[in-house]
Amino acid sequence: MNREWLYFRGLQIVVDFFLLLVAFLLAYGITVGFIFSTDFDFWSYARYSFLACMFWIGFLLLTKYYRIPPRSGKRFLFDVLLVFLGAGVGISFLLVIFFFNEVYFSRQINVLILVFGISFLLVSQFIFRKVLASLKKREKSVYRTLVVGANRVAEQLIKAIESNSYAPYKIIGVIDPYGICKKVEGSVILGKLDKLEMVCDQQKVTAIIQCDAFEHTLNLISLCEERNIKFQFDPALRGVFERNLRIREVAGQTMISFVKRDFKSKRKTFFYRVVDSVLRQVFDID
Repeated sequence: MNREWLYFRGLQIVVDFFLLLVAFLLAYGITVGFIFSTDFDFWSYARYSFLACMFWIGFLLLTKYYRIPPRSGKRFLFDVLLVFLGAGVGISFLLVIFFFNEVYFSRQINVLILVFGISFLLVSQFIFRKVLASLKKREKSVYRTLVVGANRVAEQLIKAIESNSYAPYKIIGVIDPYGICKKVEGSVILGKLDKLEMVCDQQKVTAIIQCDAFEHTLNLISLCEERNIKFQFDPALRGVFERNLRIREVAGQTMISFVKRDFKSKRKTFFYRVVDSVLRQVFDID
Protein backbone atom coordinates (compact mmCIF):
# COMPACT_ATOMS: atom_id res chain seq x y z
CA MET A 1 0.00 0.00 0.00
CA ASN A 2 1.08 3.64 -0.41
CA ARG A 3 1.44 4.88 3.15
CA GLU A 4 1.68 8.56 2.29
CA TRP A 5 -1.61 8.38 0.37
CA LEU A 6 -3.11 6.54 3.32
CA TYR A 7 -1.93 9.21 5.77
CA PHE A 8 -3.48 11.98 3.69
CA ARG A 9 -6.78 10.12 3.49
CA GLY A 10 -6.69 9.56 7.25
CA LEU A 11 -6.04 13.27 7.75
CA GLN A 12 -8.98 14.07 5.49
CA ILE A 13 -11.28 11.97 7.68
CA VAL A 14 -10.26 13.95 10.77
CA VAL A 15 -10.55 17.30 8.94
CA ASP A 16 -13.98 16.40 7.54
CA PHE A 17 -15.25 15.45 10.99
CA PHE A 18 -14.26 18.81 12.49
CA LEU A 19 -15.61 20.68 9.46
CA LEU A 20 -18.98 18.99 9.97
CA LEU A 21 -18.92 19.85 13.65
CA VAL A 22 -18.23 23.48 12.75
CA ALA A 23 -21.16 23.36 10.31
CA PHE A 24 -23.51 22.12 13.05
CA LEU A 25 -22.34 24.78 15.48
CA LEU A 26 -22.54 27.56 12.89
CA ALA A 27 -26.12 26.55 12.15
CA TYR A 28 -26.92 26.88 15.87
CA GLY A 29 -25.20 30.27 16.13
CA ILE A 30 -26.98 31.74 13.13
CA THR A 31 -30.41 30.41 14.15
CA VAL A 32 -30.40 30.81 17.93
CA GLY A 33 -27.64 33.37 18.35
CA PHE A 34 -24.09 33.16 19.53
CA ILE A 35 -25.26 33.92 23.07
CA PHE A 36 -26.34 30.60 24.58
CA SER A 37 -30.10 30.18 24.89
CA THR A 38 -31.90 28.64 27.85
CA ASP A 39 -34.73 27.44 25.58
CA PHE A 40 -32.38 25.50 23.34
CA ASP A 41 -29.45 24.30 25.44
CA PHE A 42 -26.19 24.68 23.51
CA TRP A 43 -24.30 21.90 25.30
CA SER A 44 -27.01 19.34 24.63
CA TYR A 45 -27.07 20.41 21.00
CA ALA A 46 -23.26 20.22 20.77
CA ARG A 47 -23.23 16.72 22.29
CA TYR A 48 -25.85 15.40 19.92
CA SER A 49 -24.18 17.18 17.00
CA PHE A 50 -20.95 15.35 17.81
CA LEU A 51 -22.78 12.02 17.56
CA ALA A 52 -24.54 13.09 14.35
CA CYS A 53 -21.15 13.95 12.81
CA MET A 54 -19.89 10.50 13.77
CA PHE A 55 -22.87 8.91 11.98
CA TRP A 56 -22.28 11.09 8.91
CA ILE A 57 -18.58 10.26 8.71
CA GLY A 58 -19.30 6.61 9.56
CA PHE A 59 -21.63 6.40 6.58
CA LEU A 60 -18.93 7.84 4.31
CA LEU A 61 -16.40 5.35 5.64
CA LEU A 62 -18.65 2.36 5.01
CA THR A 63 -19.43 3.52 1.47
CA LYS A 64 -15.69 3.93 0.67
CA TYR A 65 -15.91 7.68 0.16
CA TYR A 66 -12.25 7.84 1.22
CA ARG A 67 -11.02 5.06 -1.04
CA ILE A 68 -7.49 5.07 -2.46
CA PRO A 69 -7.23 6.13 -5.22
CA PRO A 70 -10.31 8.39 -5.25
CA ARG A 71 -13.04 7.79 -7.80
CA SER A 72 -12.37 9.63 -11.03
CA GLY A 73 -14.25 10.68 -14.14
CA LYS A 74 -18.00 10.20 -13.93
CA ARG A 75 -17.48 8.16 -10.75
CA PHE A 76 -16.74 11.44 -8.95
CA LEU A 77 -20.46 12.18 -9.07
CA PHE A 78 -20.99 9.09 -6.91
CA ASP A 79 -18.83 10.72 -4.20
CA VAL A 80 -21.00 13.84 -4.42
CA LEU A 81 -24.09 11.67 -4.02
CA LEU A 82 -22.55 10.01 -0.95
CA VAL A 83 -22.06 13.44 0.66
CA PHE A 84 -25.76 14.20 0.23
CA LEU A 85 -26.82 10.77 1.51
CA GLY A 86 -24.48 11.17 4.48
CA ALA A 87 -26.16 14.51 5.20
CA GLY A 88 -29.49 12.70 5.33
CA VAL A 89 -28.08 10.19 7.81
CA GLY A 90 -26.64 12.90 10.09
CA ILE A 91 -29.74 15.09 10.03
CA SER A 92 -32.06 12.13 10.57
CA PHE A 93 -30.11 11.09 13.65
CA LEU A 94 -30.32 14.60 15.08
CA LEU A 95 -34.06 14.83 14.39
CA VAL A 96 -34.76 11.51 16.11
CA ILE A 97 -32.71 12.49 19.17
CA PHE A 98 -34.48 15.82 19.60
CA PHE A 99 -37.89 14.30 18.89
CA PHE A 100 -37.60 11.69 21.63
CA ASN A 101 -36.16 14.23 24.06
CA GLU A 102 -38.97 16.68 23.23
CA VAL A 103 -36.54 19.51 22.67
CA TYR A 104 -37.22 22.53 20.49
CA PHE A 105 -35.73 22.14 17.03
CA SER A 106 -35.70 24.48 14.04
CA ARG A 107 -36.17 23.76 10.34
CA GLN A 108 -33.71 26.55 9.64
CA ILE A 109 -31.02 24.67 11.51
CA ASN A 110 -31.65 21.63 9.28
CA VAL A 111 -31.24 23.69 6.13
CA LEU A 112 -28.12 25.47 7.40
CA ILE A 113 -26.51 22.19 8.46
CA LEU A 114 -27.13 20.76 4.99
CA VAL A 115 -25.75 23.84 3.23
CA PHE A 116 -22.66 24.24 5.43
CA GLY A 117 -21.93 20.53 5.87
CA ILE A 118 -22.21 19.59 2.20
CA SER A 119 -20.27 22.69 1.10
CA PHE A 120 -17.45 22.04 3.58
CA LEU A 121 -17.12 18.38 2.54
CA LEU A 122 -17.08 19.19 -1.17
CA VAL A 123 -14.40 21.85 -0.67
CA SER A 124 -12.39 19.41 1.46
CA GLN A 125 -12.71 16.71 -1.21
CA PHE A 126 -11.55 19.16 -3.88
CA ILE A 127 -8.48 20.21 -1.86
CA PHE A 128 -7.42 16.70 -0.92
CA ARG A 129 -7.89 15.49 -4.49
CA LYS A 130 -5.50 18.24 -5.57
CA VAL A 131 -3.02 17.00 -2.97
CA LEU A 132 -3.29 13.39 -4.20
CA ALA A 133 -2.97 14.55 -7.82
CA SER A 134 0.17 16.44 -6.82
CA LEU A 135 1.61 13.27 -5.28
CA LYS A 136 0.94 11.43 -8.54
CA LYS A 137 2.48 14.23 -10.61
CA ARG A 138 5.61 14.33 -8.45
CA GLU A 139 5.72 10.52 -8.52
CA LYS A 140 5.58 10.53 -4.73
CA SER A 141 4.73 7.14 -3.24
CA VAL A 142 3.48 5.72 -6.55
CA TYR A 143 3.99 2.20 -7.85
CA ARG A 144 6.77 1.91 -10.41
CA THR A 145 4.81 -0.34 -12.73
CA LEU A 146 5.96 -2.81 -15.36
CA VAL A 147 3.38 -4.05 -17.86
CA VAL A 148 3.71 -7.63 -19.13
CA GLY A 149 2.12 -7.77 -22.56
CA ALA A 150 2.44 -5.71 -25.72
CA ASN A 151 -1.13 -5.88 -26.97
CA ARG A 152 -4.14 -3.59 -27.30
CA VAL A 153 -5.20 -4.23 -23.70
CA ALA A 154 -1.79 -3.02 -22.48
CA GLU A 155 -1.99 0.12 -24.63
CA GLN A 156 -5.44 0.96 -23.27
CA LEU A 157 -4.24 0.43 -19.72
CA ILE A 158 -1.14 2.60 -20.18
CA LYS A 159 -3.18 5.38 -21.74
CA ALA A 160 -5.73 5.24 -18.92
CA ILE A 161 -3.08 5.36 -16.19
CA GLU A 162 -1.11 8.21 -17.75
CA SER A 163 -4.25 10.30 -18.29
CA ASN A 164 -5.63 9.69 -14.79
CA SER A 165 -4.67 12.31 -12.19
CA TYR A 166 -5.10 10.03 -9.19
CA ALA A 167 -3.98 6.54 -10.20
CA PRO A 168 -0.88 5.90 -8.02
CA TYR A 169 1.02 4.15 -10.82
CA LYS A 170 3.97 5.18 -13.00
CA ILE A 171 4.48 3.03 -16.11
CA ILE A 172 8.21 2.49 -16.51
CA GLY A 173 8.02 0.12 -19.48
CA VAL A 174 6.59 -2.97 -21.14
CA ILE A 175 7.79 -6.57 -21.33
CA ASP A 176 6.83 -8.23 -24.61
CA PRO A 177 6.50 -11.94 -23.72
CA TYR A 178 6.89 -13.14 -27.31
CA GLY A 179 9.25 -10.51 -28.76
CA ILE A 180 6.90 -9.74 -31.65
CA CYS A 181 6.03 -6.05 -31.22
CA LYS A 182 8.55 -3.31 -31.87
CA LYS A 183 6.71 -0.57 -30.01
CA VAL A 184 3.77 0.05 -27.69
CA GLU A 185 1.91 3.34 -27.75
CA GLY A 186 2.53 5.33 -24.58
CA SER A 187 5.58 3.41 -23.35
CA VAL A 188 8.73 1.56 -24.35
CA ILE A 189 9.47 -2.16 -24.69
CA LEU A 190 12.24 -3.21 -22.31
CA GLY A 191 12.67 -6.76 -23.56
CA LYS A 192 11.17 -10.23 -23.36
CA LEU A 193 10.37 -12.34 -20.29
CA ASP A 194 13.95 -13.53 -20.03
CA LYS A 195 14.88 -9.93 -19.13
CA LEU A 196 12.16 -9.62 -16.47
CA GLU A 197 14.30 -10.01 -13.34
CA MET A 198 17.01 -7.73 -14.68
CA VAL A 199 14.44 -5.05 -15.57
CA CYS A 200 12.85 -5.32 -12.11
CA ASP A 201 16.25 -4.73 -10.51
CA GLN A 202 17.35 -1.92 -12.81
CA GLN A 203 14.05 -0.03 -12.80
CA LYS A 204 13.21 -0.73 -9.13
CA VAL A 205 9.82 -2.12 -10.08
CA THR A 206 7.22 -2.17 -7.29
CA ALA A 207 4.20 -3.34 -9.33
CA ILE A 208 3.60 -5.66 -12.28
CA ILE A 209 0.41 -5.69 -14.32
CA GLN A 210 -0.08 -8.69 -16.61
CA CYS A 211 -2.03 -8.16 -19.83
CA ASP A 212 -0.81 -11.17 -21.83
CA ALA A 213 1.05 -14.51 -21.59
CA PHE A 214 -1.45 -16.15 -19.24
CA GLU A 215 0.62 -19.34 -19.25
CA HIS A 216 3.28 -17.49 -17.23
CA THR A 217 0.92 -16.19 -14.52
CA LEU A 218 2.08 -18.55 -11.77
CA ASN A 219 5.72 -17.74 -12.47
CA LEU A 220 4.99 -14.03 -12.32
CA ILE A 221 3.13 -14.47 -9.02
CA SER A 222 6.10 -16.37 -7.57
CA LEU A 223 8.48 -13.61 -8.67
CA CYS A 224 6.27 -10.94 -7.14
CA GLU A 225 6.00 -12.87 -3.86
CA GLU A 226 9.78 -13.24 -3.65
CA ARG A 227 10.47 -9.58 -4.36
CA ASN A 228 7.45 -8.12 -2.55
CA ILE A 229 6.07 -6.66 -5.78
CA LYS A 230 2.39 -5.79 -6.20
CA PHE A 231 0.82 -8.05 -8.83
CA GLN A 232 -2.33 -7.43 -10.88
CA PHE A 233 -3.66 -8.90 -14.08
CA ASP A 234 -6.35 -8.46 -16.66
CA PRO A 235 -9.73 -10.12 -15.88
CA ALA A 236 -9.42 -12.30 -19.01
CA LEU A 237 -6.70 -14.25 -17.20
CA ARG A 238 -8.79 -14.97 -14.12
CA GLY A 239 -9.17 -18.68 -14.68
CA VAL A 240 -5.45 -19.26 -14.14
CA PHE A 241 -5.23 -18.49 -10.43
CA GLU A 242 -8.30 -18.33 -8.19
CA ARG A 243 -7.00 -17.72 -4.66
CA ASN A 244 -6.27 -14.37 -2.97
CA LEU A 245 -7.91 -12.30 -5.70
CA ARG A 246 -9.56 -8.90 -5.31
CA ILE A 247 -11.25 -6.77 -7.91
CA ARG A 248 -9.45 -3.45 -8.19
CA GLU A 249 -9.66 -0.35 -10.37
CA VAL A 250 -6.60 1.06 -12.10
CA ALA A 251 -7.31 4.46 -13.67
CA GLY A 252 -10.92 3.43 -14.28
CA GLN A 253 -9.91 0.05 -15.75
CA THR A 254 -11.03 -3.11 -13.94
CA MET A 255 -8.16 -5.30 -12.78
CA ILE A 256 -7.82 -8.41 -10.66
CA SER A 257 -5.25 -8.06 -7.89
CA PHE A 258 -3.34 -10.90 -6.24
CA VAL A 259 -3.00 -10.12 -2.52
CA LYS A 260 -0.52 -11.97 -0.36
CA ARG A 261 -1.67 -12.47 3.23
CA ASP A 262 0.45 -14.42 5.69
CA PHE A 263 -1.13 -14.84 9.15
CA LYS A 264 1.14 -17.50 10.58
CA SER A 265 1.41 -16.10 14.10
CA LYS A 266 -1.61 -17.26 16.13
CA ARG A 267 -1.30 -14.35 18.56
CA LYS A 268 -1.37 -11.76 15.78
CA THR A 269 -3.77 -13.47 13.38
CA PHE A 270 -6.96 -11.86 14.73
CA PHE A 271 -5.43 -8.38 14.95
CA TYR A 272 -4.04 -8.48 11.41
CA ARG A 273 -7.28 -9.83 9.98
CA VAL A 274 -9.19 -6.97 11.64
CA VAL A 275 -6.72 -4.39 10.31
CA ASP A 276 -6.87 -5.95 6.84
CA SER A 277 -10.69 -5.82 6.85
CA VAL A 278 -10.71 -2.17 7.95
CA LEU A 279 -8.21 -1.12 5.27
CA ARG A 280 -10.16 -2.96 2.59
CA GLN A 281 -13.56 -1.61 3.67
CA VAL A 282 -12.63 2.00 4.47
CA PHE A 283 -9.82 2.77 2.03
CA ASP A 284 -10.38 0.01 -0.55
CA ILE A 285 -6.66 -0.82 -0.69
CA ASP A 286 -4.64 -3.99 -0.34
